[in-house]
Amino acid sequence: MSGWSCRFDLNGICDRVDGAYCRPGMKGCILYGKVTFHDGVIPTPVWPPGHERSRDSGPPGPETIPQKP
Repeated sequence: MSGWSCRFDLNGICDRVDGAYCRPGMKGCILYGKVTFHDGVIPTPVWPPGHERSRDSGPPGPETIPQKP
């Protein structure tokens, strides 16, 4: 059994990929292109809710949906 830690992983947030959740092997990760996964899928970056890039990475959150008065 082995272990690995990344110097860019700050409590689950990647400091190298503009504050995205740490997903080993995603584009921008130091492992990108150096490892292969059993399913062949390369993870995509996902940002926490409220991050300026999170609006680009998925469906709108409650802060971006207009509320009726």
